[in-house]
Amino acid sequence: MPKRQFVDLHVKSSLSNGNSSPSSIARMAAHLGFKAIGLADFNLKNIGLLQDVRSIFESYGVDLIARADIVEHSPRLLKRALRKLRRKVEVIAVYCVNVNVARLAARDRRVDLLIFSSKSWRENFFDKSEAALALSGESALEVNLIDLIKAKSSSERIQAIRILSENLKIAKRFKVPVIFSSGATSIYEMRAPRELAALATLLGLTEFEARESLSRIPLELIRRNREKLSESYIMPGVRLIKKGEPLGKK
Repeated sequence: MPKRQFVDLHVKSSLSNGNSSPSSIARMAAHLGFKAIGLADFNLKNIGLLQDVRSIFESYGVDLIARADIVEHSPRLLKRALRKLRRKVEVIAVYCVNVNVARLAARDRRVDLLIFSSKSWRENFFDKSEAALALSGESALEVNLIDLIKAKSSSERIQAIRILSENLKIAKRFKVPVIFSSGATSIYEMRAPRELAALATLLGLTEFEARESLSRIPLELIRRNREKLSESYIMPGVRLIKKGEPLGKK
């Protein structure tokens, strides 16, 4: 049986509002045993740096996943951001800051990951309706360890655990894919796959589900999106064959 390959799909570097350089993150990712890292730094202003940053990660044997995090407070602005970014990056995550944004993000197939607040029940919009929309829109629920690390008090941490656990329970009931990430903003907040999986089990995932949320599920998302971004992609199951290209070539 092939060895599992693990992904941390949510890390921020100094390219945006993180505290560690891309090279430091790549070095730490290799040390921790990750196959790939989703660097959530990219936007229209710095997307030109992507190839240089990718080369840095390749030098450490780590696959870089170009990711954009979108924080918008209106569906109109969210649609505009999606239109501009979808063909530029490999993964798009949306912070569901209100119910209108959450509903649109869940049903829009350009959105890969949904992120919900763990600070209070009032600010959390992941419910049965949202889960049903997410399933039809083929988006996944992302849970980030950083929500627990940066809790300011034990009561705030307990509240976060309760909210995240309830979200996971709903996601499992409706078969919404779950991806567990660090959400790290520096190398000191990054964790090894085994540690992330252990924390995921504390929130209600089984050991198998925890490993899947850090390996197969994000890897399938990356593969699917890279296929869509390729020049030969037409639609699911249909691609353009160049003249002289063998039909069996993938």
